[in-house]
Amino acid sequence: MKFAHAFKQSLASQGMAYYSPPGFPPHWVAHAIPYGQLKKCLKKVQRELQELGLDTETLRTLLDPNTDSPVALNYSLNASSNSMLVRPKLTVYIHLHEGNIIDASLTPTTRQFFEKISSGFSVDSAENEGESNLVNIPRVKAADQAMSTTPQSSTEANRTDSESYETIEVPLVFDGVFFDMLQSDVNNLDALQATEQDQLKEEVKELGKQVSQVSRPSRFSKSDLGRWRRIFELYLDAEIFFATHERDHGARSSQTALQQLQWFQNQVKKQQLVGTFKLAESRSAFSRFLELNLSLLKHLQFQELNVLAISKILKSKNIPP
Repeated sequence: MKFAHAFKQSLASQGMAYYSPPGFPPHWVAHAIPYGQLKKCLKKVQRELQELGLDTETLRTLLDPNTDSPVALNYSLNASSNSMLVRPKLTVYIHLHEGNIIDASLTPTTRQFFEKISSGFSVDSAENEGESNLVNIPRVKAADQAMSTTPQSSTEANRTDSESYETIEVPLVFDGVFFDMLQSDVNNLDALQATEQDQLKEEVKELGKQVSQVSRPSRFSKSDLGRWRRIFELYLDAEIFFATHERDHGARSSQTALQQLQWFQNQVKKQQLVGTFKLAESRSAFSRFLELNLSLLKHLQFQELNVLAISKILKSKNIPP
């Protein structure tokens, strides 16, 4: 099963067996990473590079810092000066000899592309929809090796005079579109998370007031203080979302958190803490307490799914960071 289908299915049906309704809330799903759209955009990125002669193997070779090729590439992501968006940048470093690139490892298409941009010609890789048009490529011609102050023979001078270096920045149209989409999606997820966190905080405050009320001693000796104290002791022992033990300290995965939550529920049931509540309000408060933990677990599952989707889509990019 392809990940795109599995991701979509998980968004629609993910849930605990005892939680109803299953799946994530519709407004969560609407803010999930659009994996399918990003994948389609990524195919355009790959096609754009292939049209330039930069196939996967060529990119891997030219991006290798240990390569001895006269042509080298540097791929970087730079923050935009007027926004939070990042801009991909592909810089080509070319070592020319008498204006030509001599490297048998280059494919004919790649060699033709580099020769065009090193000569100052525009390179048109426009598609039918006209979304990509690489023209007016910035070129910086570096000083040649004849800058040396030591005396040189005429042969050495002729050789260095015929050699030069050029730095050329190649605009990547669809790569920019891809990162704009991804950044926008991540920002939307962050905004959703902030909103949901605020709601959870309010729910915790209200639950705290409710538990405080039912565990307060009264003149009629109807108090569930002892039972609530034991419930919270078990809850701390469960370490549902975060472990403090030296062996496995740190945040829990959603799978482990679910197991710990089930352990907590089983212990509460085994010790008959809910069944022996003196106040009906305590049962209501405990149900609310469980619902709050289930909500936290759903948040964790949703976060993990989106992180996995982002990891998958970035891993499938042919340009390594």
